[in-house]
Amino acid sequence: MRVIDFHTHPYRPADLAPGTREFVRGVSAALREHGERLGEPRFFADALRAQGVERAVVLPEHCPATSGNVRTDSVLDWCAAASDVLIPFASVDPNTDADAATLLQSYIDRGVRGLKLYPSYQFFYPSERRVYPIYEVCQSAGIPVLLHIGSSVIPGTRLKYCDPIYLDDVAVDFPRLSIVMAHGGRGYWYDACAFLAAHFSNVYIDVTGLRPERLLEHFPLMEKHADKYIFGTDWPAMPKSVAHNIDAISALGLSESALRRILHDNAAQLLRI
Repeated sequence: MRVIDFHTHPYRPADLAPGTREFVRGVSAALREHGERLGEPRFFADALRAQGVERAVVLPEHCPATSGNVRTDSVLDWCAAASDVLIPFASVDPNTDADAATLLQSYIDRGVRGLKLYPSYQFFYPSERRVYPIYEVCQSAGIPVLLHIGSSVIPGTRLKYCDPIYLDDVAVDFPRLSIVMAHGGRGYWYDACAFLAAHFSNVYIDVTGLRPERLLEHFPLMEKHADKYIFGTDWPAMPKSVAHNIDAISALGLSESALRRILHDNAAQLLRI
């Protein structure tokens, strides 16, 4: 089964806030196994390939008020070192970037394939009109926007900003924008995320950060709406391996066609691979 991991982070501990850095070190089985070699892009990519991943999205984390400041420039350089595997996304901050939309366009011109936003880390509601120019750029460029939607243990985050209800306006106002809800409402909002994904043709769920064995408890209609779920892991900040998560999802009893969509085809479509 071909696999795209839609949600990984570069191992750049110096760019992370102390609380985030300690969280990653405490939870990451990959870091315990591989150590600081995870900071080498080629090693990072080859380690993912060894676990069955064909391509992987790599996410910056421009959240200076909370989790850290892994900038898009560093992710572009990181992915260029292993471009056969790694796909760069951008991250902009509506609060600290003076013209976030123009900055995003410059990143698109340099080759990013999507945008990651962190409402609960960056302190904005996704439906705020000041964020709309960013969505306009994504919609015009045909790139997906991935938003953190769900709980977080990183110090300083504010969960009120990532309630999925705020994506209702965005989905209506930007019908050609592909919206991906990272973590699927983890902890609070599974049903709301499932409804939005089923209701809107342009809304998807990324299952990153959820125990794969329990996905059907959270999303019992996953088979029916398999075209709306996307595989992701948060690697290397995860307690088990990517291969474990692939195997666990494969053992859920979903049809082969559903598995193909979840593990590969939906991401490939959004990334235009």
